[in-house]
Amino acid sequence: MINKTCPQPSLFSSLADQLTPQHPLYQLTDKIDWQRFETSFSPLYCADNGRPAKPIRLMCGLLILKHVRNLSDESVVEQWNENAYFQYFCGMFEFTPSFPCNARTGAFPKRIGEKGMELILSESIRVSQKEDDRDHHETAFIDSTVQEKNATCPRTRSCIKRLSAKCCPP
Repeated sequence: MINKTCPQPSLFSSLADQLTPQHPLYQLTDKIDWQRFETSFSPLYCADNGRPAKPIRLMCGLLILKHVRNLSDESVVEQWNENAYFQYFCGMFEFTPSFPCNARTGAFPKRIGEKGMELILSESIRVSQKEDDRDHHETAFIDSTVQEKNATCPRTRSCIKRLSAKCCPP
């Protein structure tokens, strides 16, 4: 009996066909309202003058990835170059082995300003609240292991007058 070959995704097939739908970035891609960013940020660009800008989804995706993965600007751009999930998250249809933008300029955060950054933050909060477990919202978890002690010396007045650490025995 001859085994039939299973159809393998080719190098030129779309990223969605090559990636695993169970991956967290793959699933997060469908939860974010990318059109909200397009409508909010497109008025900040000139349609007929100057050099063409990078896509808004790409730049918003890079900002989100930077904060989600706690990366620097340079690191998120380098990882985007190597990671197909990063590229799919940022709206690419095919794997592109090149850098998406110059990481050192920081022009996009300056362009969208504080209100734009708040919009991205509010969208990430909206997405995280959908899948959040509401049961823990009634409870406050406090970890005091890293807090400084607020203990006073029994001879406080004399210690304050002398300002000496050797005033009171340990």
